[in-house]
Amino acid sequence: MTGVVTEGELLALADGIDQARILAALEALCAPEFTGRGIGTPGHDKATDWVTATFAGLGLEPTSLPFGIPEVYRLESESLLEVDGPRLSATLEHRVDYAEHPRSGPMDTVVEGVATPWDDAPRAGEWTILDHVPQGDAFAELAAKVDAAGGLGLLTPQNPDGSGFLTKRTIGAPPVRLPVVAVRSDLLERMAGGTVRAHLPLFRGPATGTDVVAGLPGGDPDHANRPVLISAHYDGVGADPGRHFECAGDNASGVAVLFEVARVLIARGTPFPRPVLFAVVDAEEVGALGSRHHADLLVADGVRPDVINLDMAGKFNGAVAAEVGGDSAALISALDRAGRALRIPLAGGAVASDNRQYAGRGLPAVGLGLGAAHYHSPLDTLDRIDPDALRMAGRLVVLSTAFLAHDNENIVKE
Repeated sequence: MTGVVTEGELLALADGIDQARILAALEALCAPEFTGRGIGTPGHDKATDWVTATFAGLGLEPTSLPFGIPEVYRLESESLLEVDGPRLSATLEHRVDYAEHPRSGPMDTVVEGVATPWDDAPRAGEWTILDHVPQGDAFAELAAKVDAAGGLGLLTPQNPDGSGFLTKRTIGAPPVRLPVVAVRSDLLERMAGGTVRAHLPLFRGPATGTDVVAGLPGGDPDHANRPVLISAHYDGVGADPGRHFECAGDNASGVAVLFEVARVLIARGTPFPRPVLFAVVDAEEVGALGSRHHADLLVADGVRPDVINLDMAGKFNGAVAAEVGGDSAALISALDRAGRALRIPLAGGAVASDNRQYAGRGLPAVGLGLGAAHYHSPLDTLDRIDPDALRMAGRLVVLSTAFLAHDNENIVKE
């Protein structure tokens, strides 16, 4: 068992977070060669190798934990949407004016026909314009009705986010048989009566995800199965053909902070009573499948960590959002103590990320989120990252981890 430590010592440890190192890791993970780190792409595989090498460069021994993903989808090549009609005649811009729909069926060739608003009477050889998107089974039922009548496909509304782009969606309910194209709402209504030519060549198929984990041993054997786990997802939404997505805030920022936290804790030299694990997890953008896989492995091995998950650490919006799940009294206490000591405000809020997979398997877990400028958008870029937010996140995670790893005991004020 390690001896008594002072809160001042642990504050000094947190102050060792190097903002420049975080920024360097962030820039590396946003490189064009990683092509937005989209699951099932060569760029994603290069990112996996980078994560593994970065752990090794810190002197840790990383372990890869691969898992299967039933299906991913993405555009394979440049897309097309043209309209020639009485109210709109233009070649539209992908991601600005239109986007692939997650429930679209295949569109192997150009599909051309007149666009007609939905009036409960689908017409053969025409596109059907929807003024809203039915939810759940109602969407599939409507698509089947249009398909049975010989309709060409569906044109559905989507509003741009604050970046001016149509948010990139990477997951959805099962696809329908017909092509489906999402169109900016104000343009969609002007397409009625026009001839629409569309080609969005979608790939759908299985993929392999890979979690990469490493750890520091604890000083007390009695706590071997009670580590503190720090996690962050490294996958992104992937690049569009001809348009790079850096996915800087979501979530290269969290991964870059995790690696700097690891460096600081390694440099301390003296182990905490409890072990500290690091998990750079995969496939968050397609349903948090990597954290689910990792949580299942932990539970099967009888390991019960306190989990701190960091997703989007690139922008500070006045308080760090914290979502707590499971039996997390110790987590709450450590976070509260760290926030007060560092004068970092915390606020309860939704953090819909990997923390929910750990919590869903009965593990104490907290999701921390500071923010990102424009996630799932081409504008989620390095130049929109707040370096001070990165350092704030790093200091908070280091100090919370230190308090947890001592079970908030044997720590004195002075």
